[in-house]
Amino acid sequence: MQAQFEALIFDLDGVIVDTINLYYQANKMIADETGVHFTHDWNQQIQGISRYETVKQIVRQSDKFYSEEEMHALAEKKNRHYQVLIETLDEKAILPGIFQLIKEAKAAETKLAIASSSSNAMHVLEKIGLQSYFDKVVTSRDVTRGKPNPEIFLTAAKEIGTHPKNCVAIEDGIAGLTAIKQTDMFSIGVGLHEGMEQADWQVASTHELTFKSVNKKFVNR
Repeated sequence: MQAQFEALIFDLDGVIVDTINLYYQANKMIADETGVHFTHDWNQQIQGISRYETVKQIVRQSDKFYSEEEMHALAEKKNRHYQVLIETLDEKAILPGIFQLIKEAKAAETKLAIASSSSNAMHVLEKIGLQSYFDKVVTSRDVTRGKPNPEIFLTAAKEIGTHPKNCVAIEDGIAGLTAIKQTDMFSIGVGLHEGMEQADWQVASTHELTFKSVNKKFVNR
């Protein structure tokens, strides 16, 4: 099947790999240390923003004042804890339907890219065995402005030589979806949480994402 779009640009966490609970554990560690009550809903709401911005949001709810230096130190502590957690990942962490979608896209010579706020993206891809499938992996280290700024998605499109209007971008976080909506890309929002209905196509889970279904939605938008 030949695609009507030229490229698929994926967020990583919550779209390709099930790492949301790992982020929850790392974020909750910081919240507990700073005396802040942290929930799964809050964790979902902040998906896609940088670790420093995550820590900044958490400590804002603390009774204690934290300097910039202290917040950066907490961000690095959170990252070290997360890096330990991702060592447990393997191919079983790939979300339902995603590997088949990637294989079908490659067979159709569709370009594939990652646009992830995580500086650990490449290591995560290696752990789940998908690193060789992607033409480009763009992370927070490659841009100056993180999500919800669209720079990371526009950079991914540029790096793979595709105009944004010919790209499909998939996100599960509000920050990432907001970024995509500022481009000419066709947006897919994964999940039924608040805000994801703004996507050009909202799906309850990655189960719904097949090469055929994505192509059909892109053509009929």
